[in-house]
Amino acid sequence: MKRISAIAFLCLLCWAIPVSAEPRSGHNNWGPWSFDWAVRDKAGLALLNVRYNGTTMIYKASLPVIRVRYEPEPDGNICGPYADRIVWDSFPYVGPRARLISIDDCGGKKVCQISYTVGSIDVLEMGVYARIGAYHLYQAWYLRSDGQIDALLWSKGLSCNADHDHHPYWRFDFDINGPAGDQILHHDGYMESGNFSIFNYQTEQNELKNPRLNRRWLVRDQATANQVSISPGIHDGPVDPYGFSTKDVGLRLYHYTEDQPWPFGASGHLGYLAPPENIDAQDIVFWYVPHLYHRASEGADQWHYVGPTLRFEVPPPPPRPTPTPRPTPTPRACPSGQKCCGGVNSDGTCSGQCWPTGDPCP
Repeated sequence: MKRISAIAFLCLLCWAIPVSAEPRSGHNNWGPWSFDWAVRDKAGLALLNVRYNGTTMIYKASLPVIRVRYEPEPDGNICGPYADRIVWDSFPYVGPRARLISIDDCGGKKVCQISYTVGSIDVLEMGVYARIGAYHLYQAWYLRSDGQIDALLWSKGLSCNADHDHHPYWRFDFDINGPAGDQILHHDGYMESGNFSIFNYQTEQNELKNPRLNRRWLVRDQATANQVSISPGIHDGPVDPYGFSTKDVGLRLYHYTEDQPWPFGASGHLGYLAPPENIDAQDIVFWYVPHLYHRASEGADQWHYVGPTLRFEVPPPPPRPTPTPRPTPTPRACPSGQKCCGGVNSDGTCSGQCWPTGDPCP
């Protein structure tokens, strides 16, 4: 069982709220999904203890930071860089924070939960709307009845009149069938074409997307066929050419002390990598970093979005064997020296079993 870090525990104490206030955490059972949710740790709306078809898949999925880099403005001024964090309201720390805003279309709640159907697929959308300066953020999870989750960050607005890029950092702490024994692989190519390869990561490292090879990642439990595939979103963009954000994926061994609010600042890269540790068949954490580019010429009202798609695969349990029916005995008269065990019919025949007269019935 994983431990809650001291920082997280202190945060929970700080966030004690009146009983009448809107809850900042809860539990959902919906379709094939069972999970807890919470707004805490300055990491937006997190999903916790996620189970799919009754199988544990994720311990915690969250969004600890959105790093933002600005180009110089026309007058030469430079905004940022920033490390935006989505929080419930005010929070006792120095630095940018995107505070949740009540959503009118969800009854004035800060955590919006709506369900709908797209084609033949049922969808549960859970999202939070936050403002930071002139910027609008909508962080949402889209859970689908067919075993898919889309993790998306929507944004619009112009805090500074300059081109800029957002780099959200999703943190997925997978615990497929429990914490231990998980592996991370990447798949390149297309299986149907025969041009297909699989690579199994042995140690912690950072990785890049490869659209030409259709690269996607797979986290699987070594002891079972249960697994999750992670695919880049269609708008996730390449790493920036300035070295501000240099990775698409970070593969890390789980340490409870690293489950904390983002500690690396606006200019710092994802750490926890000195020295690289073994991650093969371990308790692992998968970081995913898309790159959202916003041109000032597009204006302040154009929504953009990025984020990965997760596909969950849990084989159905084996079918229960069909019991072999017991044959119904044919009524007959018991021979001399035997008695009827199991019922005598009105015509004197035995509907049960004939048994020696001196022995007790079976």
